[in-house]
Amino acid sequence: MINREDFLINSNGIPISCSLFCMHPDDDRPILVLCHGMPAGDNRQNGFDRGHAIEELDYASIAEWFALEGFKTVIFNFRGTGESGGNFHPMGWVEDLNSLIDYLKSRNDLEAENVAIFGSSLGAAVSIYVASRRTDISAVVSFASPATMLARQYPREAIERFRDMGIIRDDSFPDSIDEWAYESEKLSPDKSVENISPCPILVIHGTSDEVVPVESASILYSIAGDPKQLKILENVGHRLRSEPEALTYAIDWLKTVFVS
Repeated sequence: MINREDFLINSNGIPISCSLFCMHPDDDRPILVLCHGMPAGDNRQNGFDRGHAIEELDYASIAEWFALEGFKTVIFNFRGTGESGGNFHPMGWVEDLNSLIDYLKSRNDLEAENVAIFGSSLGAAVSIYVASRRTDISAVVSFASPATMLARQYPREAIERFRDMGIIRDDSFPDSIDEWAYESEKLSPDKSVENISPCPILVIHGTSDEVVPVESASILYSIAGDPKQLKILENVGHRLRSEPEALTYAIDWLKTVFVS
């Protein structure tokens, strides 16, 4: 039986909504943190539940699957999405992931010696950035991450679009439009991925990705240090978490990391 624990953490004053799926929280199985990407459409009307739109394979279903495969799996909403507070900005998502990892490692009942990060799209970029600056991450899985991110052009228009989506909620946010626009460039994975080593990384991408060019995977793989692995899936689009082949490959790879 899979146990589910819903909880909130504090990320620099922002409440972040999280859920833990596991067989037994006090065993020594590794923890896997799933990081969602940018919401699609209107976040206020899209049925978001713990950072994802309800689809064939939602994050709760994936978390249950991974828990059955032997991982204590955590899903959560980055700030500005779902039930979490705050407003979207890329470096705020970095704060949220760091805060969650710190929280998990502070819990004696979780035996959180081994923590892996599994990110999709923008969540993958955040995962790469965070793992490159920590020494306590055991593995990274990148699903469809961009290789390069530039400062947002026309930031005022972008902010208004994100207001319409419901991921920027406060009229007074951001304090500085220029700083907000630059955060994407600061997060750019090509500047961080080489610093993940010696933590192992798996880069997965689909050849039919309509959002992030598949060439991004080859770029990241070429920059990353060892140990690393690249998997290109033919005729697969951007939403890899809806692809059982991608998920199975990732979980099998993670098992080899923690067995070896």
